[in-house]
Amino acid sequence: MKLYFCFIKMMRNNFRTCLTACILCSLLISGCSFSAETFGNHMSDAQTDSITILTIGTADSGGTMYPVGQAIAEVISDADNQIKVNLSASHGSADNVKALENGEIDLGLVSGDTAYAAVHGENEFAENPAENLRAIAAVYPSLSNWMIPEEHGLTWVNELVGKRIGVGPQGSTTEVSAKIVLDTLKIDEQNSTIKNCGIGSGVEEIKSGTLDAIHGFTGIPIGSLKEFSEGTPCTLLQYTEQELKNILEENSFYYPDVIPAGTYEGQEEDVSTFGIKCLLCVDASMDEELVYKLTGELMESAEILGEKHKSMTSMMTEGFMFEELPIELHPGAEKFYMEKGLIKQ
Repeated sequence: MKLYFCFIKMMRNNFRTCLTACILCSLLISGCSFSAETFGNHMSDAQTDSITILTIGTADSGGTMYPVGQAIAEVISDADNQIKVNLSASHGSADNVKALENGEIDLGLVSGDTAYAAVHGENEFAENPAENLRAIAAVYPSLSNWMIPEEHGLTWVNELVGKRIGVGPQGSTTEVSAKIVLDTLKIDEQNSTIKNCGIGSGVEEIKSGTLDAIHGFTGIPIGSLKEFSEGTPCTLLQYTEQELKNILEENSFYYPDVIPAGTYEGQEEDVSTFGIKCLLCVDASMDEELVYKLTGELMESAEILGEKHKSMTSMMTEGFMFEELPIELHPGAEKFYMEKGLIKQ
């Protein structure tokens, strides 16, 4: 009988031990599960809260907008570990305006003439003006460049009559400016072949013999044109003084400029041309403090940006970034320039 009670006591103790162990395990498992879930949520929240991811709209990789956008993305991302800027290729200015309106991108490179037309509801924006388009800064000047292989023996843009001409992607600033030029010079589809194409793809078509000349309207040197001139003897075509005068009189948003000698291989003299400022744009709804911060990072990095791409050396010229822009500054950018005493209230 004594043995029986000892057995019962032992069983009770084991039962209590097992029960206690089960309860402890249950609590531990429950506690671990809660902690892991909470920790994961905190990590997710921290990543979202600490890093602002922005996308910048550029253009095709054969022009200047893409490497300029890449340089801006790198500089901003390097200057601020709380901001990451990604690239988005597009057909250029008009596409970037529409993408900003639709919230598909946060920053967009937009040529000044397209920006003006968008805000004022002109040309392709006649039915859908982009009234909320705002500028942070001008980042480089876009200049008109016409290139043709030297073997054609041409000197002037007006000699392109009868040639197969690449004028840039449809709706791009390159196309718009090319058509303004061609209209002024009486070159049209009745007497010549005019084709939409990217600058880089246009160069490839010249190489393959399906095009004769290509137009680029962006920052210099235009990468694909520079590479082309290094591998093939080329001529940078010129405007007459009167032609430039006519273009500028009829299009007040353009200004006279020069493509310096040596910009392209074999270019031994300055070439007179016209241009417009390219703007880094945002929607008016973007957070004012974020735009203020971005503006400061751009201005502080102007020299670095010029080293990354020659076209952006203009940012170091006094007033280039914020004076005589074709559209309004974003309030955040305006606040920055005012506080620095660069513009008056």
